[in-house]
Amino acid sequence: MSRLSLSRRNILKAVAGSGVSCGFGTMVNLSGLSPAEAATLAVPNFKGGEFLDKFKGNVLCLPGKFSGNVNVMDMAKCETLAWFPFGLLNIDMPIPHHLASMPSEDATKGFDFYVTMQPPESPYVNEMSPEWRNRGTFGMWKMRFDGSGPQNRISMVNDIADTTGLALGVHTSIGVGPNANKYVSFADGQKDIIMVTTVDDNPKFVAAMKFDYDPVNKQLIISRLFPGPSGKFDLLNRKGCKTTHEAMLGEELMPADPTAVFVDAFTWHPEMPLGTVLLRRLGATPVIDTKTWTPLTVMGMGTGAPDHYKLVRQQGYTWVYSIPSVPTPLHEAGFVTNGLHYVSCNNVLENSNTVIESGDSDPLKWRKKAIIQGYGKTHLPLHMGNLPNSKYVYFTVWARPPLRGYIAKVSTDTWQILQKIDIGPDPHTCEPTIDGKYMTAVYSGNQGGQSGIVVLDVESDEIVMRYPDPGGHHDHSLVPKDWEGMKASRSTNV
Repeated sequence: MSRLSLSRRNILKAVAGSGVSCGFGTMVNLSGLSPAEAATLAVPNFKGGEFLDKFKGNVLCLPGKFSGNVNVMDMAKCETLAWFPFGLLNIDMPIPHHLASMPSEDATKGFDFYVTMQPPESPYVNEMSPEWRNRGTFGMWKMRFDGSGPQNRISMVNDIADTTGLALGVHTSIGVGPNANKYVSFADGQKDIIMVTTVDDNPKFVAAMKFDYDPVNKQLIISRLFPGPSGKFDLLNRKGCKTTHEAMLGEELMPADPTAVFVDAFTWHPEMPLGTVLLRRLGATPVIDTKTWTPLTVMGMGTGAPDHYKLVRQQGYTWVYSIPSVPTPLHEAGFVTNGLHYVSCNNVLENSNTVIESGDSDPLKWRKKAIIQGYGKTHLPLHMGNLPNSKYVYFTVWARPPLRGYIAKVSTDTWQILQKIDIGPDPHTCEPTIDGKYMTAVYSGNQGGQSGIVVLDVESDEIVMRYPDPGGHHDHSLVPKDWEGMKASRSTNV
């Protein structure tokens, strides 16, 4: 009997009788394997099992923003290695928001990662279900995937909000270059605060900053924050919030609190002891010295904005910069892997990317180099993805439903859009495979429809793989093998 003529009934008889699994053109003897490994192999493979071999060693970590869990997926096996429902932490309606993964030589055996969480009280959510209001929490957790034993598992290592007394709910990123294996950052746009801790299992507080806008004098005020006498802050849950919800795209133009700047993230320079803070509403980026934790300058991103805003005064742990006008808000930004350029996603008003030369050790010498255009009026550049060789950068381009977004591939030689690739509705983050030959991206179907993961061939721009995943992902992270590989991860860009 030809394997091509096997009926489903005959396949099941063969498997039941001989411990053999049939894939697409494959016959695998399962009798000598452990049940877990046998279950992994008892699925159809591609081209005799060779197709997925190119993804060996690539493991994705995926927070399910609206499914309330986080899962770890092996790209070479099409298998979820483990998943963790945050309901186990007694959180009512958890929304795992963003995450960042530490490097691991073999991620299938184990790695650590960080997850942030936000409350679901947002117009974007409430359009779907008012029952989500006044639920959930702010928080940050260090998590651990362990695949070394008989049963894979994800566990919580540290509740960082409880440890520090400060709860933030947006981006997290891990230090690289001079800051490698030292620090992890957290940010939040409802409290307009960033915090940095050590990467220990019992993290130590390193620094925190608060950002406020004075609408009368049109000034940005940056202040260092310090814990109280107990060694902790008193900023858990919703304490310290300026707004009731994370700002929707466009809400930067009409903030409920005029002092709000909508802090988005802290990203790390891959080669120098520097970091940047993304201020959505002001379309501005303070550059922070990570040795002294002081601002060195504030860059303007929009067309017509100065390369550097003027420092009005500095007194103690407070810095004041003049920002008289804002050409456009921004949302997400980061450094290219080699650190030579910093790119912002300008949206809502300009829908472009600003490219800044960022290779000089003195940030005051950084200058605008190019403006990437071509997104039109309805589509907004939103997230950034790198490659290890810095040849291209990728941007998620978002549009309000029912319009579909896409992934834009940009040359770092010409700073022109080379391709616009439709991967599915509501696309979000991009992450390269370890070898840099493929770009992974997630789409979430506007938090309720089609969702999944796609893999793009970097050179041909073809979608070579599509993994189904019901998580409604707003973010994902591919686990690098080492600290050098972290420079192409979501540590340098968001």
